[in-house]
Amino acid sequence: MARRSLAFKRHKINVLGVSVDDISFEGAVSEILKLARSNVRRKRGKYVVTVNSEFVMLARRNPKFLKILNNADLALPDGQWVVNSKLILGGKEQDRVTGVDMLEKLCKVAAKKAIRIGFLGGFSGVADEVAKRQKKANVGLKVVFSGSGDPSIGHDLRLKESFDKIGRIDILFVAYGMGQQEFWIERMRDKLNVGVLIGVGGAFDFIADVKRRAPKYVQSLGFEWLWRLLLEPIRIWRMRVLPLFLLLMTGEVLRKKLKF
Repeated sequence: MARRSLAFKRHKINVLGVSVDDISFEGAVSEILKLARSNVRRKRGKYVVTVNSEFVMLARRNPKFLKILNNADLALPDGQWVVNSKLILGGKEQDRVTGVDMLEKLCKVAAKKAIRIGFLGGFSGVADEVAKRQKKANVGLKVVFSGSGDPSIGHDLRLKESFDKIGRIDILFVAYGMGQQEFWIERMRDKLNVGVLIGVGGAFDFIADVKRRAPKYVQSLGFEWLWRLLLEPIRIWRMRVLPLFLLLMTGEVLRKKLKF
């Protein structure tokens, strides 16, 4: 009898050129843990991206960024607009898999297992605060690294030397922000002894209470993006692409229905 494979069968949805995994929150956590454990002897780390509509629009303008997203071991639906688009285009899973929620859940599970965690990025002291809070919330959590780091190429060797002294890191959360963290991960993942590298954007700021996250009811309504815009009006420059995202998605849906 043939042995049944337990590997995750990827179901991808093409959202304006970006392949996004149609996966539940719990499924995403489970797959990341599997990637961390299965990659113990491999030199090239696995990597996970959390995709929102701004990622999609940046990828449409930047072919290198698009390639990084589409080559990820997991491309998780972070933004509500991406989740909605995925469902419209045939997806089944309705969960948002945000960097904040995923980080907290993974740390909770890792505290009960022999999983070594690292926090890289954010402004000075933020990663250390995240590490402190996660260790307090999850007794037994093995945090082996925390620091702001630097995503510029000139600091790569210095960081690698620090990581070499630490040894194995099973899961490394990278919070350099959209674009920078993904290019950094792609550049460094074959140079570090890390199982899985996960780009989590501004998650550190929320966990460390540097910024206030939207209440649960606002998140459930799909308006966390609006909450962030109201608190940080400067984000309007980044979010200017959202109307175009909606327009392009409307065109994509019509094209599929009319089979153009």
